[in-house]
Amino acid sequence: MKESTQKNNNKGFTLVELIIVIAILSILATMIGVSVIRYIDKARQSMDINNAKLIKDAVTAHAYPSNFQGQNISFTDPETHETESYKRGWVYVDTTEIRCSDPSTAAAMIEAGLVDVSDDTYLGIIEAEENGTLWFPDGPDGDYKFRSGINEYVFKNKLTVKAKTTWNTYQIDVYIDDIGELHLGASASNTIRTNGHEKDEKTAKMFAERIGLDGSKVTPLGEQRH
Repeated sequence: MKESTQKNNNKGFTLVELIIVIAILSILATMIGVSVIRYIDKARQSMDINNAKLIKDAVTAHAYPSNFQGQNISFTDPETHETESYKRGWVYVDTTEIRCSDPSTAAAMIEAGLVDVSDDTYLGIIEAEENGTLWFPDGPDGDYKFRSGINEYVFKNKLTVKAKTTWNTYQIDVYIDDIGELHLGASASNTIRTNGHEKDEKTAKMFAERIGLDGSKVTPLGEQRH
């Protein structure tokens, strides 16, 4: 009699119980997966921030010539209402490449060891900087990748963007004012790009602060400047 009772009590899971267990496991797996993805992306963000700080230091250390080949821009300060004029250059980084707007920013990256090129290419870029001209080596040469139809120096190496959700591009800007002083800017965007670096003020402000440009102002360009 005792043996019969034990057999009757040794039943398996019912279908409802199995469904409940599977549902709980699915929820737990989803929660763990989301946490892992967030952790991985935070690590990727940290890599981008570290690389952006290296780029910021590189462009800060460079000695810009009086004939710096920056883009002429001006905007009115929203606080002082005074119009400010600058020559602007940049180092743009996305998931596939790095682009420098002019010989000076390209030379700054090379001198800091952030991109690698041959001595001949470096000397040619320095000569272009001194002469106030744009010269693009044929390439490829080290990290340099020649691209026709674009007036920027294109490189590709481990500095490319790693983050997946917070931003897909970032940019370090240099602003040279009328008396030759250097001002820094930074921006980032997580929008779908249709034509280069899209305006994304919220992400730009967060990115600028994380690389040390605290208290930076939003310009009409959508960038941040110190």
